[in-house]
Amino acid sequence: MKLLIPTAIVLFFCLFTTGCKKEKLERKTEEKTEEINSMPTDSDKDSDEMDENKDEKENIPVNESDLFNKLTNGVLQGSKEINVREFNLSSEKADSIYNSFLGRNSFLLHLKVNGNTGYRVDLEHPEYVAAFIPQYSISPSYFQELYPLLEERIEEFYSLLDYRMTPAEIAYTLYQKLCKDVIYGERNEEYPYLAYSSFSALGAFLTHKAVCQGYSLSYSLLLNGLGIETDYVTGTIPGTSGHAWNRINIDGKWYNVDATFDDASSYKLTGINSINKYFLSSDNLFYNVFEHPRPHLHLKERIYTASGNKFDDEKCVVRRYNEKKDEIKTEAVYADGYWYYLSMKDEHMKIIKSDFNGLHAKELRQLNVSSKVSNLDKLQYTKDRIYFIDLINSKYHICSIDYNGNDYRQGKQISYIEAVNKNLKLSQDESQPVHIFKGKVALMAESMLARLKLLYFHGKEDYFHLSQPQAKELETLIQQAESVLASQQTDDVQVNILAEKMKSARKTYNQPSSMLP
Repeated sequence: MKLLIPTAIVLFFCLFTTGCKKEKLERKTEEKTEEINSMPTDSDKDSDEMDENKDEKENIPVNESDLFNKLTNGVLQGSKEINVREFNLSSEKADSIYNSFLGRNSFLLHLKVNGNTGYRVDLEHPEYVAAFIPQYSISPSYFQELYPLLEERIEEFYSLLDYRMTPAEIAYTLYQKLCKDVIYGERNEEYPYLAYSSFSALGAFLTHKAVCQGYSLSYSLLLNGLGIETDYVTGTIPGTSGHAWNRINIDGKWYNVDATFDDASSYKLTGINSINKYFLSSDNLFYNVFEHPRPHLHLKERIYTASGNKFDDEKCVVRRYNEKKDEIKTEAVYADGYWYYLSMKDEHMKIIKSDFNGLHAKELRQLNVSSKVSNLDKLQYTKDRIYFIDLINSKYHICSIDYNGNDYRQGKQISYIEAVNKNLKLSQDESQPVHIFKGKVALMAESMLARLKLLYFHGKEDYFHLSQPQAKELETLIQQAESVLASQQTDDVQVNILAEKMKSARKTYNQPSSMLP
């Protein structure tokens, strides 16, 4: 089977378009969402319908089939319709078959994941499907022009990763970036040809605007591309059309995340990316405590697998608010193997250095600033130092320490009005904490980007039978990477060499676009 659909990147995509508004910080409100074009919610389904869906799924062709190969080649060429007469497909199962195809091909970014699947029946035999009519989130004529930007944006996300990060830390880093870069919005007026890309991963990557579907699909793509199992989940909010979020598999346990509800920009909060309320939450925290909408009943079984609760512990750096509400943490930032944040617990603010789970937290410095004073919880992280505001002899100063809490420096004095200004920059130093992007995490990222490049740029060839020298070279490198990543024992030097070789091959790859204008 082609590398388009490795086991680690199998997603489940629902057949209907999902969008949602975000909740208020204090309490979840009813959400006003875009209209669903397709299927009724599962609350309206009876058990007979559920049994029918199950039977349909059991008869869906497997991903190795000639049918799925033909569909893949068709949509890669931007075909308006794909003839499938030779497969004798029942028209009653057309939606299920196409839904399965979408789920097994998560890298096909230009396809819409929405309802009303287009297909045409055979006039002489209307019980059979004659052709599928794909729906595209972007016109094929624009894709070649936009692809370099798409690739650059995904590279930006992955460049934040460090070879020492655990899967949970990787998930958190990408989550922060997503919430920072994307704002909620349905239509992109600036980009007419991307007007409705907010309903796909393209909105999050290209226009920085997305609805819940765009948040969830882009997050799924990023994590699955790194071998971290991530499912796309849909559910119903009473009085609205629907909502979408994710479940992540970390060390064999499933956890819930909702980037849409967590994006701090929804609450007009500045200086942070995410409120982290819904990140890596257990089922109990997610559904019972936070009263999050529940998933549709027809989703695959693992959506309902009991979750883990490892990250519910208030010590974990992602839990910014504890149950007693006597502690608030600033958003944690990664630097050189540790996480740093400002804690507003107790009388005075404290700068904390911690492991991700919070089991080995260390106080680097206690400030004189009261925890009760708002808008002074500012930190600026540069390559070598942490900048903060402190109160010295009743005067506010910009101060700094290194990442071990040493080399304290008292900086310039500022007024209270300056101190509480949300736009205040603590330092002119624009450097960022250094992330060492190498090892397996770099190789996984390069493999994902190489697969995506090969997918969309192999010319008019059959994707499953490539012969062009450049395409074969890139395909061989991807196979080598997958073999290395599957090995329990790896040579770090060889891993880095392979990652660099793959990057070079990807950057110099110049095959024509597979999508026809």
